[in-house]
Amino acid sequence: MATLGRAIMGLCLAGSMALVPVGSVMAQDFPGRGIEFVAGYGPGGGHDTLLRSMAKVIQSEGISDAAINVVNKPGGSSSVAMGYLNSHRGDAHYLMAATSSFITTPLMSNIGLDYSDFTPIARLGIDPELLVVNASGPYQSLEDIANAEKTLNVGGTGTGSIEQIVAVQLGEAMGKTFNYIPFQGDGNVTSALLSGQVDFVITNPGPVKDFIASKRFAALGISTGERVDLFPDVPTFKENNYDIELSLFRGVVAAGDINEEGKDYLVSMVKKLSQSPEWKTSYMEPNSVVPDFLGPEDFENYLEKMNGVYKKSLTDLGIIKQ
Repeated sequence: MATLGRAIMGLCLAGSMALVPVGSVMAQDFPGRGIEFVAGYGPGGGHDTLLRSMAKVIQSEGISDAAINVVNKPGGSSSVAMGYLNSHRGDAHYLMAATSSFITTPLMSNIGLDYSDFTPIARLGIDPELLVVNASGPYQSLEDIANAEKTLNVGGTGTGSIEQIVAVQLGEAMGKTFNYIPFQGDGNVTSALLSGQVDFVITNPGPVKDFIASKRFAALGISTGERVDLFPDVPTFKENNYDIELSLFRGVVAAGDINEEGKDYLVSMVKKLSQSPEWKTSYMEPNSVVPDFLGPEDFENYLEKMNGVYKKSLTDLGIIKQ
């Protein structure tokens, strides 16, 4: 009888285990192995720095026990990395850095993928765009620029970049046409402003913050919706009645079609990272990134909006054809 009782109990336990939802088991099992962080550019680039900083804080703060390996997949303005991540569709063990190239590369080249083929996890922050002048130059306010009688030269990085789009939007808002000059890198943009090659530049804070602090440069406007702690005295374009709000974003996405358990784990991991004081002091502040966290649903809506903004702007510039 005792043997029969144990057999019946065993069958009951087995039946009850069969009723446990598969998702519950998977939630406990994920991650089943290490997580790969995919950078779309080479070592030392923006993607690489973001992901290696993330990995370091996640592991030092004990946010995840999973091993994290950062891999670089440079090429094609992040198209190689996007193809690599897409090859792991359905697998949540891969997380890729996403910045403006995540939107612009599919628009400007035929790679067969776009932002909608991936799973948004989070936006961590933004790099606002600043309008910066040489402090010893003739333009000391946005009003001076709007009232300039000549065509002004504006510097930025690359054709079709966010800097050019902001410059075009500002020109339209002021009823002016600027002569946009693309440079190969932030250092060249800064040098051009120092030497007087350009009348002003549109740039992110990193390359110019020290020049602003030393009062060699002056920031006249910023592209955020509200003023930021990094530059509390710099007014937004909107404060000057120019309806411009456009910034470079820094976020992470996973492969498409991942299960909810994997997605929830990644979202929770990145959210805890964003709340860590070490993350703020080791990455956000040194890189002049403004904290502006968006969860997966809001980030998805943001990406859709940005895709529309870039598509229209690049079409208007003649860079992409309808």
